[in-house]
Amino acid sequence: MAECRRSVLSCARCRRRKIKCDRAIPCSQCVTAKAECTGYSSKEQDSSIPRSIVQHLEAEIAKIEGELARNGHLEELNASDILAGMPTHNGVPFTDHVNPALELSNQEEVKQEPMAPPQATHISAPDEQDPDRQEIMRSKELQAMIYAILAPGPGMTDLIARVRMSLTPSTALATLPSPRDVRRKSLSRPTTHEISCMMLKSIPINIIKSLMKKYMTRVYPIFPVLHAPSLWQQLDNVLRTLQGLPPGHRTIPPSFDFLIVYLCLAVSATLGSAKTGHEQKHMIFSGSLFEEGIQHFSEKAKIPSDLAGIQITCLVLQYAAINPRQANVWMLTGTVMRACLELGLHREPPDTTPYDHLTLDLRRRVFWSAYCFDRSICSALQRPLSIPDETIDAQFPSTLDDRHIHPHGIDPNGTETKGHVIRWVQFRRLQSHMTEVHFQNKPLNPAQTWDDWLDEMERRLRAWYDEYNDGHELIEFTLMHGLTNLHRPSPRVPMPHPRSLMLAFEAACSSAKSLREHIVSGFYRRSWLIAHHVLENSMVVLFCLRYGFDTISAKFGAQQIFEMTKVFTANFLTLASQGWDEVSNYAGIYERLLGPLLESVFSNKPPSLSSFGPAQDAELTRLLYPGPAQLDKLRFGTRSYGMQNNGAMNGLGDPGLPPFDVASLNWEDFSVSDGGSGGNGAGLGGSFLDSWDVTQANLDLGAGQEIFGMS
Repeated sequence: MAECRRSVLSCARCRRRKIKCDRAIPCSQCVTAKAECTGYSSKEQDSSIPRSIVQHLEAEIAKIEGELARNGHLEELNASDILAGMPTHNGVPFTDHVNPALELSNQEEVKQEPMAPPQATHISAPDEQDPDRQEIMRSKELQAMIYAILAPGPGMTDLIARVRMSLTPSTALATLPSPRDVRRKSLSRPTTHEISCMMLKSIPINIIKSLMKKYMTRVYPIFPVLHAPSLWQQLDNVLRTLQGLPPGHRTIPPSFDFLIVYLCLAVSATLGSAKTGHEQKHMIFSGSLFEEGIQHFSEKAKIPSDLAGIQITCLVLQYAAINPRQANVWMLTGTVMRACLELGLHREPPDTTPYDHLTLDLRRRVFWSAYCFDRSICSALQRPLSIPDETIDAQFPSTLDDRHIHPHGIDPNGTETKGHVIRWVQFRRLQSHMTEVHFQNKPLNPAQTWDDWLDEMERRLRAWYDEYNDGHELIEFTLMHGLTNLHRPSPRVPMPHPRSLMLAFEAACSSAKSLREHIVSGFYRRSWLIAHHVLENSMVVLFCLRYGFDTISAKFGAQQIFEMTKVFTANFLTLASQGWDEVSNYAGIYERLLGPLLESVFSNKPPSLSSFGPAQDAELTRLLYPGPAQLDKLRFGTRSYGMQNNGAMNGLGDPGLPPFDVASLNWEDFSVSDGGSGGNGAGLGGSFLDSWDVTQANLDLGAGQEIFGMS
């Protein structure tokens, strides 16, 4: 019988000295003795082995990253996180379309059942009309050179069909099947090219219109990536197709129009759900719409242009921010920005380029929407920005209603309906500058000191707040969150001035209080961003209490500090109760680190090494500066369902989405007059359902609380 080695959990030093080891990593005995805490091995040659293989490997990764940073190569490593999301097909790069960041190939022509063609103006870029350029870009030699620098990884559909979510980005990809398994499953798929529309078909027509108009009035003004008249024409096409289906027929060919409508409806179904009392049911309904609709995201849907492909990806990203279990927010952001750069959307085209006015405005809308996503997500993750602001010269899009924007010109006397876009772009530019200075070591202006820069940025943040303050809760939150990011510790300033620690502590606690109401009853909640803001600001609060104890305790009493810091715990637990069970783990981590600091507050003594020692400092630093070598991945969890049914997206054998009983829904919950807190519900009657123009609905878009962005 083979000898079985007994597992030893004590460290080597405690075992040799025959003293009690608390089995922490590192253990308290070794910390007190300032000795190295190593694992024990019965083999004499293993004199020093790590206590934790995982921590040892991650420490080695962090060491290598430090060397790369000193040599100036860290940005190349971070860029690989975005490149890892470039598309392949069964491990082989695509070679048949212009834009490798999106699966927009028109290689395979599929015969579809006739549908009503859209009446909106088709917008095509001049590059698409150049056959020579098309031939060159599609040549295998050029595509081989492009893909020689791209790491093999999942395509766009894989970013949707297979998600391992986390609060920090990770280049670790889900386990991919072997090429043989992929071929076998592709051969076993149904030969039909039709996709089920059972969920959409079961929704009453008036509710579909209501959901679309809710999206157009509440979300579109801050995220106008689509052309409104074209969208309404696409909705008409979809409704006519559904009404024209034979009795009992519940499948349709892949369709670009259906894809657009599905994504908008999936977002709209989540709006105001917290006030209905059936939030979980609405989220399941929304997820069912998304999974049924995303199957249209394929080459067979005949997406008309690369710009249209980016619009689709932006909509998917928008939904992923609401329901991160459905798609990978980080990878989608990198894909969208890379596609924007490939089309040159960040640069204003020269006057000689034959773009019409509508195409120019759409290019600007798409880019600045992607820019806002990139800045908010990179700031939350403290990752390098996809493109520096100095290289951007694209003009801001028009704020006029789309009825006044035509290919031949823009009517300057039109009504403004998209002014909120400029508000949030301006804040993202401030946020971008702070990220570049704090985390990318961007140089300050000549003769400008650090204190001068802090004063200037604080003045600009407060000027933005004064200009746009309309009483909305998220405006206050955005200011406080911006001040937290300004005065927080960073790689550039690892130990801020005591005044900055005080301001960061106060701003972070104020932002948590402002965010509390939004988490509980917000109209348009984006769980991905909310969770990251709560985590980031909570770690800043802990750091400020740890190193700014004297300044903070001199201004606030013990009871005040207790109440201010406990808001973060409540926010964590509320997020967990809304379906993110894994977030409760970070409530525990926060409470564990907060406990010794609160003991110091109530005893009026600064934190000591015995209460908040090197192990706690190391854990706080790790959470304060998330990165690819983070010890915990802060996962929300993995998706528990896939898109197996109808086989257009997922051939990985994932179990299908559990059937959703639409009869259990109260359709009145989805009416356009519900879910708002701004008092505008009375102005939305039956006449509103007959008109798509938001300006005819008597909505005060500037003062209402239903239309907003979020930092």
